[in-house]
Amino acid sequence: MVTQMIFDWAKQAPERTAVIYNGRRLSYRWFAQIIALARGYFARRDYVGSGYAVLAVRNLMNFWILSLALRSLGLTTVAVRSVAEVDQLGLPTLRCVITGSGETWTGLDGICAKLGVHLLSVPSLVGESPLALEVSEAATLFGDHVLQTSGTTGIRKLVLRTPAFDAAFVRDRVEAFGMSQDTVFSVFDFGAWTGPGYMIPLSAWTVGGAIAIEQGREFYRAFAVGISHAELTPEMLAAILAAPSDVFSRNDAIQLSVTGGAMTRSQVDQAKARITSRVFNLLASTEAGIIGFTLLETPEDHRWHRLLPSRQVEIVDESDRPVPAGEIGRLRISIAGRPTSYLNDDEGTRAFFRDGFFYPGDLAVIRPDGRMALHGRITDVINIQGQKISPAPIEARLCELFGVSGVCLFSAQNDSGDEEIHIVVETPTPIDSNRLSAALNQALRGSPGARIYYMAALPRNEMGKVLRQAIRAQALASQPPLAQTD
Repeated sequence: MVTQMIFDWAKQAPERTAVIYNGRRLSYRWFAQIIALARGYFARRDYVGSGYAVLAVRNLMNFWILSLALRSLGLTTVAVRSVAEVDQLGLPTLRCVITGSGETWTGLDGICAKLGVHLLSVPSLVGESPLALEVSEAATLFGDHVLQTSGTTGIRKLVLRTPAFDAAFVRDRVEAFGMSQDTVFSVFDFGAWTGPGYMIPLSAWTVGGAIAIEQGREFYRAFAVGISHAELTPEMLAAILAAPSDVFSRNDAIQLSVTGGAMTRSQVDQAKARITSRVFNLLASTEAGIIGFTLLETPEDHRWHRLLPSRQVEIVDESDRPVPAGEIGRLRISIAGRPTSYLNDDEGTRAFFRDGFFYPGDLAVIRPDGRMALHGRITDVINIQGQKISPAPIEARLCELFGVSGVCLFSAQNDSGDEEIHIVVETPTPIDSNRLSAALNQALRGSPGARIYYMAALPRNEMGKVLRQAIRAQALASQPPLAQTD
């Protein structure tokens, strides 16, 4: 129960930093006191017990204060990014929608009226009477939190995180990252609906460490506050690497972890040269947590993940039988002590959870030495002239050859009913035809020609993952393609 642990650290080390918000250091004493004030504010309005509280709060510092106060009173909290999401959640026993004073959410009052729930704008807590947190209360009453998946398939799913589930996820993260009281972990501006945005703060506060939030300003500013760890997406890393060379200093004490997608080799080299030599590839999901954590030292580390010894990861065939080492199959991850379903989604639960495992929908292979490589999603596999092709390795290779941050490969039927390869490259300018042909010959080897499209920026979600359905729709709508190879 993280709220109780924050209060405990406030007693043991009151002046230790708990949060650095846009450069401002906030102690555990202050953090516990402001949570106690929020507890008093909500308790006097009878927000105690079961039910859901939706938080329409953009300021991440305010979100954590209000969420931890509400959870300590027994409510289950949900973070949203838009007014439309409030209407789409479909939550039973929705008690209230909370927003922060000074934040504008156009149309939120109308949605709340439609749902028949109370909209509460929390003012400044100055002058409120605090409500202390009792140990017995924390052990029995602490509520849950709802995370949202990244929605790469076009549909976001809800994952309920109980305190017991949180404990398992925190254990993995603390162990993998080597977190301690000296940890200052940058969360940048990850929202609390995401795995990193939720798990990084919980893990840091559990061990008495601190988090650093950069919201509404340049990400590279995190390096000026003495962080020890950072987790970010390739897209966030690209923004940092685009900053002038003199705005931050290289620091090998920083442990930089990239999640949500693969970096290009160029990004890895630049990150090592400009930020830190300790660059890691983090493989995780909202549903199952961390399964791979790989220090990028050699070229093969870029693709072959080192799995956490504590996690049970298997590759199976279509009948769920484990396949031999070196054979491509479906990835599944043990969910012992973790969520076993999606919230209010029986169909999604049946598709992704069964027999004590989570099936993320990825194809993968594990070598005899235990290292694993992903081969794209099962639904992304394309069939060209009877040959089944997994796009992921080809996309990664083309990113390297073109020197770009994103490539999306898909197939579509032409007017004759034949499947054709379509390749969308993330670049504002077309690639030289000779270079294009040479790269495609290397990456596709023997496959028929491809239709090529260029986009200045591929559609992505907040985790930096490309949205394949949106890319496909945009590319096909722009027919004819900008280039075609034979």
